[in-house]
Amino acid sequence: MRPIASLAFLMLAISSSPANAWNKPGHMLSAAIAYQVLQQENPPTIEKVKTLLEKHPWYANRWQARLQDAPIADRDLVLFMQAARWPDDIRITDKAQNRPRWHYINFPFNPEGQPASVQIREPDPVNILTALAENMSVVKNENEVERKAIALAWLFHLVGDIHQPLHTAQLFTIEYPNGDRGGNEICVRVTQTGQPMDLHRFWDGVITSSSNLTRLRNEATALRGRQEFQRSQLTELASTAFESWAKESFEIATKIAYRNGGRIGSPKGGVLDCAMVAAMPMLPMGYVISAKRIADRRMILRGTGWPIC
Repeated sequence: MRPIASLAFLMLAISSSPANAWNKPGHMLSAAIAYQVLQQENPPTIEKVKTLLEKHPWYANRWQARLQDAPIADRDLVLFMQAARWPDDIRITDKAQNRPRWHYINFPFNPEGQPASVQIREPDPVNILTALAENMSVVKNENEVERKAIALAWLFHLVGDIHQPLHTAQLFTIEYPNGDRGGNEICVRVTQTGQPMDLHRFWDGVITSSSNLTRLRNEATALRGRQEFQRSQLTELASTAFESWAKESFEIATKIAYRNGGRIGSPKGGVLDCAMVAAMPMLPMGYVISAKRIADRRMILRGTGWPIC
């Protein structure tokens, strides 16, 4: 199953090799889930992960100070959280390490009924699948521990991103002839008086927007405790291949996020922010509830599916 097969595979590599997806709070929540799974199923792995992440270039300069601010019992958990969000933190603060194309793969979605003039574009050759393979190889085979630590942090993050449906799809229609960039070009309103936002941002934040340690830990516990999220109910855990996870997300994107090609929101139309769009419809009735239910399941899968134990 995923938390035993894929996670064990990478941790074996760690120990035996030679000497805005989801938003930042979402990645931290997945870290909390993974940490709790390890506490219950494989506590020694936490120490192995901690030892490697202490070699990460951000550990001494940034993470260690944040750990000192946390209760002693939570410091390993906080380290997991910092590693999971690091690839988003570096977008502005450490651009030399930033790899924008690693966060997604734009499988094209061209709904039925579109004219032949709407042409799709295949995914870029550098994408989340190639990034996962590359970083897995580094963790398994690299001698230099700093590079291994960086690769491990990327894996933590990318396993999260690949479970976000709109990190795997791009819509091509008359309204979006050049693609919608995974929902970034679709403006929506969640409530009549709510702040306009792009569809990608909605899916990124549908789980949580809180970075509070206690709240995230409690949310992780609550998700893991739900009956429908017990191991026997998570049939997706039978698949451990990154490509399978991407296909799961793509199917959700096309059927649910994009409503099988039904109209949703309004095109951004070249403006920088959806707040600048004159008018846009609210999300359809039941959309938010459905998205939250799906996001909860994808979150528990990404947390138990981290390649770390």
